[in-house]
Amino acid sequence: MTGLISLVFTVLLVLLATYLPGHLAVRALGGSRWLALALAPALGTAVAGIGAMAAPALGIDWTLLPFTAAGAVLVLLALGLARCGVRLPSTVLDGTLVPRTGIPTVAAWLGALGAALAVGVAPIALRAGRADAVLERYDTLYHLTALQHIRLTGNGSSLELNAIASSTGRAASYPAAFHDLASLVPAVDIPIVLNGAVLALALVPWVLGSAMLARAVFPTVPWAPPAVAVGAALIPASPIDLWIHLSPVPNLVGFAMLPGALAGLVALWHAVVPATQRTVLASLLPPVEASPSGTEQDAPGPRPSAVVAALGAVALAGIGLALLHPNVSVTALILLAVLSTVTGLPLWRRRPWLIAVPVLALIPVGVLTYTPLGARVTGFSGGLQVPWWSALGEIALGLLTVWPMALGALLAVLWWPGLVRSLRGPLRWLGVSWLVIALMYFDAAVDSPLNLSVLFFRGQDRLAMPLAMLSILLVVPGLQAWAGLLRRANLLGSRRVGRPLAAALIALALVAALLSIPPRLDNAAKNLSMEYPGRGRFLQADELAAFAQAAPQLDPNLSILASPYSGAAHMYALHGLSIQLPVAGVALTEADRAAIAAVPHAGASPEQCRALLDQGIGYVYQEKQLYQFDPAFTAISQGGDDLGPVVFETDHSRLIQVECDA
Repeated sequence: MTGLISLVFTVLLVLLATYLPGHLAVRALGGSRWLALALAPALGTAVAGIGAMAAPALGIDWTLLPFTAAGAVLVLLALGLARCGVRLPSTVLDGTLVPRTGIPTVAAWLGALGAALAVGVAPIALRAGRADAVLERYDTLYHLTALQHIRLTGNGSSLELNAIASSTGRAASYPAAFHDLASLVPAVDIPIVLNGAVLALALVPWVLGSAMLARAVFPTVPWAPPAVAVGAALIPASPIDLWIHLSPVPNLVGFAMLPGALAGLVALWHAVVPATQRTVLASLLPPVEASPSGTEQDAPGPRPSAVVAALGAVALAGIGLALLHPNVSVTALILLAVLSTVTGLPLWRRRPWLIAVPVLALIPVGVLTYTPLGARVTGFSGGLQVPWWSALGEIALGLLTVWPMALGALLAVLWWPGLVRSLRGPLRWLGVSWLVIALMYFDAAVDSPLNLSVLFFRGQDRLAMPLAMLSILLVVPGLQAWAGLLRRANLLGSRRVGRPLAAALIALALVAALLSIPPRLDNAAKNLSMEYPGRGRFLQADELAAFAQAAPQLDPNLSILASPYSGAAHMYALHGLSIQLPVAGVALTEADRAAIAAVPHAGASPEQCRALLDQGIGYVYQEKQLYQFDPAFTAISQGGDDLGPVVFETDHSRLIQVECDA
């Protein structure tokens, strides 16, 4: 029960920190509550990321206090700009999210959303079993270590956080905004902090932002926001699915915030260039509603101050996404380029300045792709490669690489007509966006030499999330297309046929959702259960118990030398123990290699033994059951019988205290 209370506390505090500063700032600038809700997560992330970089320069630790101060600065700046007349323009997100309707309809939608969230989350919760469960993935170790590092050092700067990937603690950059938000939670065990923060930020911005995006894209379809929210909770390849699948936490949290940021971007784009919005509405509304008095040229555009406010809000949101993971902001820039090109193209002759928007959006993408600035990502090799026909099948059938299941194929039946309908109608930019992201997914899946996905680690798992976001949006025009087809066949006009047909379709959707639970349970078990056939594990139950008992007796000034693929690597996050090689993928120094090589001989060689102690190594942990094998660390498990007393031993491991003869 204590763990559950801590988990709920973490979720609430992280959501409050993520949403409050940005929401207040947008409202201060005159933005609507829905625009504020859409942009708030990205803006709050920017506050955390920038504030954490400023804190070391000011000589203060990163805690709730400097975060609150940074948030206050943003809100005060917004209030000051508003007093100077700088206000956000009215957008399509003004007014109500959905029209006022009866209580039964609201209850039905809320029930559907609650059920969809249960289908997505309950299998994970069942397999985890407890609030402090540790996900058995390579990246999880890094994020646990990062959170403990920030708590113990007070330094969450994106310019320095990657110091944890080195035994020397040499500062290096890593986008740390997620860790800056999560580390605001005090006095809660680190695994619970990580789990609670990911649950909060992978679910709420994704579902709520998808509803905002549906409102921005389909302003004349009253049922679009709740329908898309339900679809976002259910669709395979959602951020929470990728968390269990791979655990690239900052990346998936960034993509969870992308729908809201994109909703704000679409709404503000149409507000700044109102002719683009009028073109869409003119095609969606009846002629009498879509034809206001006067011509397009007669309608006044927004004031320059409103344009400045819109640019500032979008830019700061983009910084927030970049501080989560640069490829999320790259995705946003690509989608901005598509939106501004497709909707602005008819206006380029009269307003040539609009050409600059897609050009400026794509310049940072090109810089990261073709200069050393993106070398850490563009130099990555590896990842899952499949034949071209398999890649096409994944895209066409909705069986994306993250948790493919039959539910995805059912949704594909809905969004394929939506794709065709959007490409032939006023929302062409949406269909083109889907095609662009699908092409990048295909590039990643086949490991194409075109390198269109190079900024995404050539991984289709990461691109699956924006593709899922756009696919679930296309369900709206897809449902409209299917409804039109049934109406033309006189299947919806008759009560005798229409009601049973509707009931059958709802039952089919319910069955498809329920049938996704077994594969969700199995997928969650692969990385959450203590054992799973064919899957490596960092941690074993007996190992956890042994370390918990021994940790208080270990010398805190001496480090443990162990393979980073053993359970010992987690003990920094779990118990605050000093670990020589703290994360998987650690950058080994020559001193590290010498220490590893010394282990088999240190018991018989005082010189080799002293070399370990001189590096602050007081313990050696030998493990047979590793998460994965890496020959660089093989020597750690060799010898050791005469190295010193055994602190504890399990069937597969032992912790040895280093004692050197004089």
